[in-house]
Amino acid sequence: MKIFDRIFPKKEEKVTEKAYHPTYWDGIQRSRERKNIPYTFKSARVNQTWSRKEMASISRYLYDNDGIVHGAINDMARYSLPLTPQAITDDPYWNLEAEAYFKEWSHNADVGGRYGFDELQKICSIAIDRDGDCGVLFVRYNGLKLQIVESHRVGNYLEDDSGFIDGVKTNKFGMPLEYLVADESIYGEFFPQAVKAKRVPANAISWLLDPERAEQQRGLPAIKHAINHIRDIKEILDFEKIGVKNLSTIAAVLESETGEADPDAWNTHDISEDATRLTVNEIQSGSIPVLKKGEKLSPFSYNRPSPTFQGFLEFLIREFSVGMGLPYEFLWHPAGITGPAQRFIMGKAQRRFNERQRTFSPFIRKVWTMVISEALQKKKLAPVKDWYKCRIQAPKELTIDAGREAMQEREDVTAGLMTMREHYGKRGMDWQSECQQRGKELKYILEKAKVIAEELDVEFSTIVNLMTKGEFIGSSQQEENDEGDNSDQPNDD
Repeated sequence: MKIFDRIFPKKEEKVTEKAYHPTYWDGIQRSRERKNIPYTFKSARVNQTWSRKEMASISRYLYDNDGIVHGAINDMARYSLPLTPQAITDDPYWNLEAEAYFKEWSHNADVGGRYGFDELQKICSIAIDRDGDCGVLFVRYNGLKLQIVESHRVGNYLEDDSGFIDGVKTNKFGMPLEYLVADESIYGEFFPQAVKAKRVPANAISWLLDPERAEQQRGLPAIKHAINHIRDIKEILDFEKIGVKNLSTIAAVLESETGEADPDAWNTHDISEDATRLTVNEIQSGSIPVLKKGEKLSPFSYNRPSPTFQGFLEFLIREFSVGMGLPYEFLWHPAGITGPAQRFIMGKAQRRFNERQRTFSPFIRKVWTMVISEALQKKKLAPVKDWYKCRIQAPKELTIDAGREAMQEREDVTAGLMTMREHYGKRGMDWQSECQQRGKELKYILEKAKVIAEELDVEFSTIVNLMTKGEFIGSSQQEENDEGDNSDQPNDD
């Protein structure tokens, strides 16, 4: 072996010590003190089907069984909606006719005849936050109607569903082309039988969600960031209530050596068997404890829930509120805040409501276009230029200075610094409809004042002042006012 080794020497491998290069960024360093975060730097449409369904299922349960979740999601719909489209053509009278037609249609917009257009918007907003998304299908059933498609009805329910990801088929640019909508919502992927589903063109349905990524086609529940927090709050409160109830059943603790009461304290030695055995505690009110020598009766006290328990719950609720985009004070506990802080909270909450309104605006405009188009086809409205255009009227904004702002707005309108559309729009009203109503009221007041003035032989201006301002101006007072006005004129002499 030595001769062989000399002829064919064995080459020694050079062992180089591998240097360890720690990353510069502390946020991506792994350690045993923190749990590993899964690598998910992928498309928004990959591997989300089952995770989305599981989160939506949990979110529905929490919405139905937790007041915090239920109230937050309902507040989002309550203060953001409904949105009302308003015509913006150059013909104001056509605008009024179109808006009246749309209002009449909106009373029975649901295909099932159960909900109006305003109520459908509320249901869709709740579905977006609770389930992640929802759709509105445009159907023809005694005219144009709307049908809500809940999130669980859209999925890969067909065997030949190539090109569909989570029930949505898109082109290479990410534009939705078709949706797979299940006919029977009671069926699902857990059932062995095939699910009846149909392909719905994207132009026949409006899909509503709050997107967080550019490639996202399906939405996620709004409470996804705080699902564990809400579940922990419910479980902690349940356990705490059980503990408090159990402790509340104990009024006092009798400390003794044997745990037996002293019979001498009750004076029952001389009582015969046939006696009434009426004892002191039966003829006097209150409880009479029996103590032996060496025994001690101590009231039982407990500190549950502890003083820090409320603060712990408030921290969890605050994180839930921040993730929802609503201030904690607006959602849960507004006590103790000052006026400027209240204005900041209202302003921040209003920004979140404006975001939800922008989510619904394309859907509202599409509904307006389809409804007015149907009216034009039925010749219930005359065709005019830009008939399909509209503006969106939102509800009244939140404020704590309604009186001061109203006074300032009146001055701005008088000075021409604010338009009437903006003035009425801040109150959630249509300025053209309000002006039309104002004209009807003035016409009625003038006609009625003329009749009353002729019947009672009273000056016309007096009746008008009484009906509009509630002020009585007699003839003598009117003459004094006229003399005062004439005295202000310059004297020609």
